[in-house]
Amino acid sequence: MVNLNTMPEPLEMLLIRHGQSTANAKRIWQGRREFPLSEEGRRQARYAGRALAARRISAIYSSPLRRALETAEILARESGYTGEIVLLEGLTERRGGILEGTTHEERIARFPELLEKFLAVPEEERWQMVGAETDEEVLGRFEAAVAEIRARHPRGGLVTVVSHGGAIRAFLRDRFGPGVLAGDRRAPNASITRILWPPDSEPRLLELASTDHLPEEPDPKTSTVE
Repeated sequence: MVNLNTMPEPLEMLLIRHGQSTANAKRIWQGRREFPLSEEGRRQARYAGRALAARRISAIYSSPLRRALETAEILARESGYTGEIVLLEGLTERRGGILEGTTHEERIARFPELLEKFLAVPEEERWQMVGAETDEEVLGRFEAAVAEIRARHPRGGLVTVVSHGGAIRAFLRDRFGPGVLAGDRRAPNASITRILWPPDSEPRLLELASTDHLPEEPDPKTSTVE
């Protein structure tokens, strides 16, 4: 007879994009560059944390970039989580090459011919043109981070993972198909994506980029900028 008390539970993973940064507010492509949260981003993080206050969080993992870690710290405080925030390098944003630190208008002015070629090819083929990380590179490290998280929680539980728009999008599209966040869509700032990972089974996407916990929808202009 199987002892039901010893069977592992599914792991519920919440992928949360960091709150709005000062660069998001100015529509700057951040990549690996460091920017703090804006006041709006801190407000978003507070609401995300409060939405989880009734849940028992097993662990919080975060990208080490400042905007993600600040989001994770606020989320921990507002949700009542008192454990360690574990930083994983694999959760960082896509390295953006020569496009990092620029606005759309600056890219048009500085790289008009390159930008035209960049936008003319499929997204997966663009990144090498500008010295950015390819999808393969992003997925290699992000998947390794997710595998480490899963290995740390063999008995299941609820884990929160704070990361970035570009990295989260690449992971979700690879796992659940190109129809997820299609076109140039990114998960909005402070949105929550729920994934259920049963033991020895494929993950299920329960909720995609939800902002129901935020009192107002974020400005859509900030949701497409990495």
